[in-house]
Amino acid sequence: MLHKHSDTSLPEPMQNLNRGTLKLFLLMGPVLLATFLFSWSIFHSDLSKREAREGVPVVNMMRGGNPWLPQINPEQLRTKPPLFYWSGLLSSKIFGGVDEVSLRIPSVIAGAGTVFLTAYLGMRQFTPVIGCIAGLIIASCWRFAYLGSHARIDMLFTFFITLAFVAMWELARIEKQRTSLKWLAGIAIGLAVLTKGPLGLLFPLFAIFFFSRAVKFDVPWLHLFLLPLSMAGLWLVFGLIDGGKEFATMIQQETLGRITGNTSIQVHRKPFFYYLPQIFGGMAPWSLFLPFAIWYGIKDLRHNVPWKFCAIALATLFIFLSMFPGKRGDYLLPLYPMGAIILAIFFSQFGAANSGIKFSMLIPTWVIMGIMLILALLLVFGTLLPELNLDSYSAFINSRDRWMAQQLYHKHRPAALFLAAGALGMLIFSKYLREALYKKSGINLTGLLAGWALLLYLTVHGPAARVVNEYSSFRPFSEEIKKLSNGRPLFSRIKAREDLLYYLDLPVTDVNNEAPGPDALIIMKKEHSSDWLKHYPDQKIILEMNASFEPYQLIGKP
Repeated sequence: MLHKHSDTSLPEPMQNLNRGTLKLFLLMGPVLLATFLFSWSIFHSDLSKREAREGVPVVNMMRGGNPWLPQINPEQLRTKPPLFYWSGLLSSKIFGGVDEVSLRIPSVIAGAGTVFLTAYLGMRQFTPVIGCIAGLIIASCWRFAYLGSHARIDMLFTFFITLAFVAMWELARIEKQRTSLKWLAGIAIGLAVLTKGPLGLLFPLFAIFFFSRAVKFDVPWLHLFLLPLSMAGLWLVFGLIDGGKEFATMIQQETLGRITGNTSIQVHRKPFFYYLPQIFGGMAPWSLFLPFAIWYGIKDLRHNVPWKFCAIALATLFIFLSMFPGKRGDYLLPLYPMGAIILAIFFSQFGAANSGIKFSMLIPTWVIMGIMLILALLLVFGTLLPELNLDSYSAFINSRDRWMAQQLYHKHRPAALFLAAGALGMLIFSKYLREALYKKSGINLTGLLAGWALLLYLTVHGPAARVVNEYSSFRPFSEEIKKLSNGRPLFSRIKAREDLLYYLDLPVTDVNNEAPGPDALIIMKKEHSSDWLKHYPDQKIILEMNASFEPYQLIGKP
């Protein structure tokens, strides 16, 4: 049973907290599951455009490029601090070269580490069971599982943010603060800054400030400010020495420019409420329970100090990010650990002694059971209707995803026996979910949902990912260009894609509407080639990328 505290001042609330009991098998179970899931996914696809954006600077560093200035090419700086690229460089040196696996390993390690920290924090704040449930929840969130297996900055950033919160919680719960924890919190924030910039400093400091106003404790502000600023300052000094004015301009644009929404940089402008649907999609399937879990906490646990710590951290990041004009769903990843713990508390309290939350469990569980039924029907239709026209039933998704669904359905549909087994599996999961619901077993519900999500991810990130890769990878097209170029200069109409640059591994110059020279080869989208060939009739299509939704062509004089 969770403690409810009527007082929010130290030392009384902290004295009555769980003393941080840990159980190794409950702590490591979610970590091993996450490690398996994330590792399984890294072998089934080539780098995407956004992954290659992080991979190209690692290739340049591996070849002796400046380690302080991540670069796409000598004329273009990557607009992020260097820590993720250093981790990719270290991994690539260990594996003997830069490839998909070496670039994704840092995310796998950071993802498994974040699952460990989430389970650890849940155990220290509440009980071993709550910690284990929190670890299972975060490991099986859709976006977390995806980013834990892809070469992207967000997972490493989330790991350091979570580490800082774990250190700060340990400082808040003990009467005599340890110097080592102060240093750990400050260094973790500094590493977050070196991974993704100022947000790594602002987010934890704002959250800790608001928590310290609600629950009085001595915050080591000196360590939390000076250590991160010193670490970031050291990088800025070396960056200014090597990058000069170009580096200074980039730093100014990436800080003030993002706050003001400057159009000179790429800002994904979205409305204020953009993150509401994003958190529901990113934390699926658990996000259906999140509003009920938050309401339960506000109603019954608002004086519970550990719950308040998680709720303040979650709310701070959500509101803070919503105020910026540029938004992406991936930016919410650092709030997932706190959301997972809040959800774990909710599930753990679903039992005979807490039957009052049964209605809150009914709605999202029945929605998920409905989704399972719909998936079962789709699998049955896939068995019985091999010529189904998906365009008639998928107008609600974008054209790219609709096109890919058509390819998967008509060219790569699994055997009827496999589809029938999948439909039966959905019905079985739905049956046991209903039984767990009526038995009021939050632990059984958690296990069933995590198992269901795990099987879906193993399928989507495995066989399905390999098929999608055939239609989205730029590796085959790039390899054919390398064979045909034979030393001829390469150009790209408009800006070259990073995955093209990564797999091509040759110099490519951007051009607009002027032919660069008689020997030049120009890479462009198929939709642009007809106008180009009208202006330059002496040039021909030499090579075409047929598999992609937006095919590219290689054009030049034969």
